[in-house]
Amino acid sequence: MKKPFHVVSMLPSLLIASTVILAAGDSSVKELSDVGESVREMLQEQKDVQGKPVRPDRPDHPVKPPKPPRPDNPNQPPKPPQPPQPPPPQPPKPVDTTHAYNAGVRDGSANGEREGRREGYSEGVNDGEREGRRNGINDGERNGRQAGYNDGYTVDQSAGTHQGNSDGRNAGISNGTAAGERRCYDEGYSNGYNSAYAEARQLGLQDAASYSSGYSKGQADASVMETESGRKAGYQAGFSQRENELQTSFPDMIAMARGMDKDLARGFIDLPIDLARNGYTTPEERQAYERGYREGYQRSYRRAYDDAKRQGYNERYHNAYRRAYENQYSISYRNGYIDGKDEGYKAAYRTAYNSAYAMAYAEYSNREYADKRAQGLENGRATGRAEGFEAGCAEQRKRGYNEGYQEKAAEVYPAAFEAGKLSGIAAAERFYAENAVVRVFGAAFYDENNNGRFEAGENVMLRAELRNFGMRPSETVAITVRSERGEITLVPDLHAQGVGGRSSAVVDLNIGRIYDIAAPEQDALTVTFTEKGRQIGDHRQLYVRTNPNRVAVINKDDTAIKEKAGWLFVGTVTKLNAGEKVLITGEKDDWYKVRRSEFGSGSWTEGFVKKGKVSLQ
Repeated sequence: MKKPFHVVSMLPSLLIASTVILAAGDSSVKELSDVGESVREMLQEQKDVQGKPVRPDRPDHPVKPPKPPRPDNPNQPPKPPQPPQPPPPQPPKPVDTTHAYNAGVRDGSANGEREGRREGYSEGVNDGEREGRRNGINDGERNGRQAGYNDGYTVDQSAGTHQGNSDGRNAGISNGTAAGERRCYDEGYSNGYNSAYAEARQLGLQDAASYSSGYSKGQADASVMETESGRKAGYQAGFSQRENELQTSFPDMIAMARGMDKDLARGFIDLPIDLARNGYTTPEERQAYERGYREGYQRSYRRAYDDAKRQGYNERYHNAYRRAYENQYSISYRNGYIDGKDEGYKAAYRTAYNSAYAMAYAEYSNREYADKRAQGLENGRATGRAEGFEAGCAEQRKRGYNEGYQEKAAEVYPAAFEAGKLSGIAAAERFYAENAVVRVFGAAFYDENNNGRFEAGENVMLRAELRNFGMRPSETVAITVRSERGEITLVPDLHAQGVGGRSSAVVDLNIGRIYDIAAPEQDALTVTFTEKGRQIGDHRQLYVRTNPNRVAVINKDDTAIKEKAGWLFVGTVTKLNAGEKVLITGEKDDWYKVRRSEFGSGSWTEGFVKKGKVSLQ
C-alpha cells in the first residue's frame, strides 16, 4: 500500500514538469497529456487512503478490513497452508568391515612370511655357530652323567623292595575301592543316557517350530550377507577387470589422461592400491584392513622367522656341538655314578610298591557296587532326555536355516554382484586417473664386470624397470637391499627418481661390494622397492661367490699376530678373536704370513700367525 505523503511530496515536481513540457512546443502535447493522467491517478489514490481507518500505534499504516468468512465454516477464519515438514534424520547404517579385515590379514600374512624368512635365516646362522659349542658341553655332561648313573644303579636295592611292598598294598586297597564305585556309576549313567538320548532326539527332529525358526533366520541372514558378499565380489571383479585393461593397454592411454584432467578436481583417493582394488574405501574399512594387516603380518612373520632361523641354525650347529660333547663326557661320568647308586634304592622301592598296589587295586576295583550303578542309571536318563531333545531341535533349525539361506541367496546375490561390478570398474578408472601406480619388472643382480662370476672384492649391480600405469607422476622410489649371509658391504639410501604418468624408467645401480675374505659359498640378495612408504615390488636372487684368495679363520680369542715368524723376542702386532678372518700372503715353517682384510678391525697391516691357531676357509 502506498503512503499519502508520497503523493503530496510529488505534486510540486509534477507541476514543474508540466510547465517545462508546455514550453517545449506542440511536439510535447502528447507527453503532457500522459503526465496529467498520472497526476489524476495519484490524487484519487490519496483520497482512497484517507478514507480508510488508521492504526493508533502506526498512523502511517491504515487498518486492513476483515476478510469475509469461508462459506464452509462461517465461524472460523481460513487457516494459511502449512509448509511440508522434512523427515527426521536417520542414523547412518553400520559399515560391514569383515571383508576388509580378512583382506588385511591375507596381505599382512604374505609380507610377514617373506620378511620373517629372510631375517630369521640370517639370525639362525649366527646363533648356530655360538650355541653349538655351548650345547655340546651341556649334552656331554648330561650323557656322561647318565652312563655313570647306570653303572651305579644296582648297588643297593634290597631295602627299597621291602618298604615298597608294604606301602603299595595299603594304597591299592584305598584307590581300588574308589575306582570300583566310580566304574559302576559310570556304566549305569551311560546305559541310562544313551537310551533316553536316542528317544528324545527323534522327538526333536520332528519339531516344526525349530525348522521354521531356522528357515526365517536363514532368510534374514542371506538377505544381508549375500547382498553384501555379492556387492563386494562384483566390485572386486569389476576393479580387477578394468585394472587389467588399463595395464594391458600401457602406454597407449595418454588421450585418456587428458580427457580425465577435468575430473581430478574432485580430489584424490589416497589409499593403497590393495584397498581400492577390493572396494574398501570407507574409514571403517580402511581401519579394519590395517588392523587385519598388522595381525596377519605379526603371526606370519614370527612363524616364517622361526622356521628360517632353525634352518640356518642347524647348518652351523653340529660341528661345534660334536667337539664340545666329546671333551665333557668323561668328566661327568664320575658324578653320575654317585647319583645312580642313590636312585637304585628308589627304583627298587617303586617297583615293589607298584606290584603290591596293582594286585590290591585289581581286587577291589572289580567288585560290584550296586548302589552306585543305580544312581548313575537315574542321572543318565534325566540328562539324556534333555540333551537328546535339544540336539534334535538343533538339527531341525540347522536344516531350516540352510534351506532358507540358499533360497534367499539365489534371489539377491546376482543383482548385488552386477551393481558391485559397475562400481568397481568406475573406482578403478578413477584410481588410475588420480594416482601413480608403479610396478617393478625384470629386477636382477649382476656382477660388475658382467662375466657371470661374483668374485671377492667385486661390486654387485642391480638392474630393474619401473613402470607407472597411473596418470599421475610417482614420488621417489626407495630401494632397500639385504644379504642373507652377509660378507658384503651394502650401499645405504638407494633410490630412483619418480616415474612420469603412463611411462617407464630403467634403474641401474651399484648396490654393494663383496668382502675380500668372503666365503666361497651360496648367498641370496633381496631387494624391496617402496613408493610413499608402500611396497611396489621385490626380488630375491641366489648367487655363488668365488674367492681366489687364501683365507684363514682364527680359532680362539686373543690369538696373537706376531711381527716375525718365531716366539723369542718377537713383538705382537695385534690380537684377534675367534671367527675373525685374515688373508694369507705366504708361509714360513709353522707360520702363515697374513694381511688384514679391507673389512677387518684395527690399524695393523701385516704379521705372522701360528698355523695351529687358525683354520683354512
